[in-house]
Order: sequence, then C-alpha cells, then structure tokens
Amino acid sequence: MDLHKSTYTALIADAQQNNRQTLAALLIRHGYQILYANNGEQAVELFKQASPDIIFMALSMPLMDGYQATRLIKQHSEHHFTPVIFLAPGHDDALLQQCIDAGADDFLFEPYEPVLLSGKLATLQRLSALNRKMQGMVSLIHREQEIAEQVFNRAVQKDNIKNPHIKSIIRPASTFSGDMILSEYSPSRDIHFFIGDFTGHGLTSALGAMPVSEVFRAMTAKGFTPQEIMLGIHKKLRQFLPVGMFLCAQLVVISRNLDHVTIFNAGMPDLLIVDGRNHQIKHHVKSNSLPLGIIDNINTDEIAQTLPLQQHDKLVIYSDGLTEAWSETGEEFGHDRLQAAIQRARRGEIFEQILSQLETFCGDRSHADDVTLLEINCVPELLPALHHSDSDHARKSHTRSRGEWELTFILKQKRLKETNPVPIIINQIMEMEDIESDRQALFTVMTELYVNALDHGVLALDSSVKSDAKGFSSYYRERELRLAQLDHGRVSFHLSIRQQNDTRNLRIRVEDSGKGFDYHRLPAPESLDPGRLMGRGLQLVRQLSDSITHLDKGNIIEVVYGWNTA
Repeated sequence: MDLHKSTYTALIADAQQNNRQTLAALLIRHGYQILYANNGEQAVELFKQASPDIIFMALSMPLMDGYQATRLIKQHSEHHFTPVIFLAPGHDDALLQQCIDAGADDFLFEPYEPVLLSGKLATLQRLSALNRKMQGMVSLIHREQEIAEQVFNRAVQKDNIKNPHIKSIIRPASTFSGDMILSEYSPSRDIHFFIGDFTGHGLTSALGAMPVSEVFRAMTAKGFTPQEIMLGIHKKLRQFLPVGMFLCAQLVVISRNLDHVTIFNAGMPDLLIVDGRNHQIKHHVKSNSLPLGIIDNINTDEIAQTLPLQQHDKLVIYSDGLTEAWSETGEEFGHDRLQAAIQRARRGEIFEQILSQLETFCGDRSHADDVTLLEINCVPELLPALHHSDSDHARKSHTRSRGEWELTFILKQKRLKETNPVPIIINQIMEMEDIESDRQALFTVMTELYVNALDHGVLALDSSVKSDAKGFSSYYRERELRLAQLDHGRVSFHLSIRQQNDTRNLRIRVEDSGKGFDYHRLPAPESLDPGRLMGRGLQLVRQLSDSITHLDKGNIIEVVYGWNTA
C-alpha cells in the first residue's frame, strides 16, 4: 500500500458471501476498491493479475484453503510486501500459530470491529510504504553495485594477459570479491602474476584491489624487480588500509626462459608446482611472511623463494576459500581432496577437474568466502613474441638522427644489491631516442648483460651448477647469500650512440670487477642444448643484437643494437 495513493485495492477471499459483503462495506468506507475470491485458487490468480494492496484471507475454503493460498502468494511476492490478514473465527492459539506459519501478517476476528479495522489498515499502510521505500533503496544500491563492479573489472582485471595457457576463476561470496588476480609481462619478457585475498569479502575488500593493481602494473611495466614491486604494494597498503584489514598475497614471476619461478608467499595457501607429465606435485611453496599491510617493513629478499621449472610444469594457485568451502553436511573440501583432484586429472584438465570436484562436493550450498583458482601451464606459447635482430622489428624505421651522445653509469659495493640499474638506463635511452617499440628487446639485452656481470663477475657464481634442477636451487640460495654479504665490487655501463648513414647504432659496454673467464672456450651458439638450465642468456642477447663481443680477460662485453632512421 502506498500512503500517497488516492485509491487502494483489497482482495477478500472467503467462501461465505455474507462475510465478504460485511467486510467489503467497511473497507469501501476507507476508500478501497474490492476484489472477491470464492476459494484459495481464485485468490492466488487474482493476486497475480491485479496485485492488490491488501488481502483478507478466510481459513476454510474449497479447492484450496487459506493456508495454502497464503504460502503461494508469499512465494510470488518475493521482495514486494503485500500484507495478508487472516479472518479468524476466534482466539484459538493453535489455529493462530498455523496462520503465522503460513505467512500471516495480522488477524481480524469476527465480528469485525470498525475501529480496530481502521487502526490495522493505517498501520499496514505505513508498513507497506516503508517497504516500498526500502525496496527502492535496495534497487538503487544494487544498481550502484553493478556500476561499481563494471568499473572495478575494467580497472583491475581488464588488462590481464589473455592466453589459453592461463586458466583462472574468481567466484565471489557476494557481489564483489575480496580476491584478485593480476598478470602482466615485464619489459624483459618475464611473466608477473599477483594473487591477493583481502580480509573478508564484498565492496570494502574489493576497493583495496584498485590501488594494488595500479602499483603492480606501473612498476612491472617500468621493469622494477619483483622485490621492489612487492615492497611497493606493501607500502601502498600501509598508507590506506584501516586497522584490522590486510592482504594475503602471492607475487609469482616466471622467467622468460621458463627455467625458474620466483615466488613471494605472504599469508596465502601453498602454491603447488605440478609435473605436467604425471601430475605429481613437485613442490609445496609455503607462506614465509605475514600478510601485507600489517607491519611497517618487510624484507622481500627473505620472502623470495626461487625454484626450477621444466617445460609443461603447471602452477596451481588458490585462495583459502577453495579448501575451506563447505558441503551441504558441513564438511570442508580440504587439501586432500584438492591434491586428489590434481592427481586424477587427465593431461591438460587439472583446472577443470578441481572445479568439477568442488561443485560436486558443495552441491547447492553457497560459498561462505570468495573462491579463487589459477592454473598456469609453463609452455613456450605462454611467453610474448621474441623479436630477432634480423626481423623487421630490430630494423624498424624510427625518427631521424638526434645527434650523438654517451652515458656512463657505475654501481659500486652495496649499491649493487640495493639498485637495479636496468630500468633507469632504459628509461634514459627511451627519453633520448624515442624508440618505444624497442623497449622490450633492449630491456632483455640489458638485463642479461647486467645479471651476467653481477652473478658471474662480481659474485663469481659458477653457471655450470645450473646443469640440473637440484643445482639450480642451490645456485639461487648461494646467490642470495653472497648478495647479502657483498661489500665490494663494481659494474659499469658505458653507452654511446653513433650515426652511420641511415643506421643508428647503440653500443653497450658492460664491465665488471670480476676475474673474468676464457671466453674463447665458449661453445658455438648452434651447439647449445636448448634443454639446459644455463647458457640461455647470451643466446637471447645474440638473437636480439647486431653483434656481441667479449674483451680483455672476459669481464668486458660489448653489444651493438641498431635501427634504421631513413
């Protein structure tokens, strides 16, 4: 009923004509139009057709009694409030309880008192008006949530990598999810994934995803290290998260060679590395850090876990909403069922098998928490295209010559473990030369040269250790140890631009303070085993550059990268 309406409609459902006429006479005095029903079935049909403002329901009627009719009317009412007043013959407690169970909103006892009826009508009119107002507010909230969800999805999820070898799903427990999945290629062709699970779920949790997405995408695009990205996200969260709210997160970086993965697990469930051939779980990568946003400072070097990969390995990442999902009998899905689903899956069906098992297990029970599942298949098709030096890309025409210039950049001692010089140098090149389409190739070249100078020059790490998966893990443990203890050493970059006719050549000279090596004994590029976990870096540099030359005792390397300016 609407208080602003000039005319209301009342439906009287009663098999007794005298009762209908007596009540109708009283209602007409209050401005009501009357609809009549002789039985319960007719009452239900008239309700569907005419949507009356109020219903007076007799208990006993042919075909369908008042209890059955009221239950059906309430089912069809959904969120719309239509009061039903039962016409009771007397104050029988058992009878009144049956009416309440059927959905009665009030009672009217025979004989009908005009004053009492007037009071009930006024009260129910106010309740109906309040209900309509609330429904309008709920509709407005739902509409705003739909708009916010669209904005959220475009701002957070839209720019994720689209690749058939990446399968993901987020099932929110409410309109918004407190979980997120972000993915982005770095300039050096590494693949970055960020998986987050905010405290709770819903709009409050989802709001935190937008600033996290901005930091992740901006820092990844500029070539910052995974450690710097993780720290940047943590600092951002410390700025705006209220007390008691935090973010369980994983940052996963798959190397451009698909030979290793670096994982930062801060409060999330185990990341699973699965052998792609037999679906045996090779590694459980556990959390070794508090969630982000709780304490002021985190040591990202200590959180990082680096593990070897082989082609066709799969990474399975999930939120605790999956393992803590309940069945209709109140049992948790759990880790054992998750692992069993992985092992039962046929080739290429791990993602589908987990979801199928989860749906069967939960039945019709809704999820109490957001459920997130991500599967990454580590195959070459996962990587962005690599542009070779003999392709159109490397010889692409750019703007005319801007003149010649030189740049020297030197890192010494502890600065080597605190600063990644590659993004700084690349941004300077882009500023000077305006060759944005070459950023990825140059970033890859510069990264390989710097890692080679730092690891094998300054830190004196032996690359032959990486001949197998076990040695690969040992190599990275030793690298972190030597970096932590580093108090000497130097890596210098000298860049120069020269114009030769229609070609513009960038000469990159990298020198380290290491002992060098006998580069004359390097194997020919064509003789390198593509399955080895070492030696791939220089292969990439050769593919992307015009020339590569070792000098002095092997601690100097020069690379020429050219493009056409005609």
